[in-house]
Parts: sequence; structure tokens; C-alpha cells
Amino acid sequence: MIAWVLAALCASSAPTWAADALKVGYLPVTGHAKFFVAKEQGFFEKEGLSVELVEFVNSADGINALKAGKLDIGAFGTTAPLAHIAKGSDLRLIGGIMGEDAAIVTTAANASKVKKVADLKGRKVATVRLATGDAVLRGALKDAGVDWKTDLT
Repeated sequence: MIAWVLAALCASSAPTWAADALKVGYLPVTGHAKFFVAKEQGFFEKEGLSVELVEFVNSADGINALKAGKLDIGAFGTTAPLAHIAKGSDLRLIGGIMGEDAAIVTTAANASKVKKVADLKGRKVATVRLATGDAVLRGALKDAGVDWKTDLT
């Protein structure tokens, strides 16, 4: 099954905040609730960190804020940052923060017809373009001999 991987990103430019202050970008997804739990339970404070959580509605805006030095670190999908890195951005993927929070959603009638990735051939499939799940699905389709551009409707 597709596993979602959201990665923490950091820019190599020197931060302008004190060593114990950290601005962390996040997306409004359930997997990022752990940041709020850590803050409310005092885990950051216990480690000597003053963490400010900054919400972004999409990875692109968060990555742009990171590149502009407005964040110290961010939790965003891997596909968009990899696209930036491929174009020369000085970003680093430093770790994953989510693992099993993903799902493929279908109707009960379709579920019995799709037992393996190759069974998606000829079917209508939707993903969020450039999201991690989109990249993983495209890779899985390719491995199964299904061309996402021509074999899906």
C-alpha cells in the first residue's frame, strides 16, 4: 500500500533567530497534530526549544517561506521539495515524520475489481498533483507496466 512520507526540510542559510527559538512550518493535516501534542505536553520546552508553529495551506508556500528564511524547518511533502532541489534550490530532506497515515479510497463495487496496481489500468484515478502520494502512485504504476498518462482515464 502507498505509505505517505512527509519530510522535514531545512535550508542551509543561517537562521536569524536565537538558538533556542525555532519556527516550524506545517500543513493542516491530521499527521501534523503531533506538533501540537508535543507543544502542549511540553516536549519542546523540555529540550530547551521555543517552538512557533506556522501553518501553510500547501507545500509550495511553505517551501517558499523556508527558502526566504522565514522558517527554520518545515514539514512538507517530498515531491514538491524534490522538484525545487532538482532545479538547484539549496534544501535538504532530513527525515520523515509520517508513515502509515495514507489511504486509497474507492467504492465497495470497485474494491473487488482492484487487487493489484496493474488493475488500475483503464480506470479513473485521481491524486493531488505533485503530492507525495501522487509520486508514489506514479512509480507503482510504472513498476506495474501502467502508463499513468495513457492507461488511466
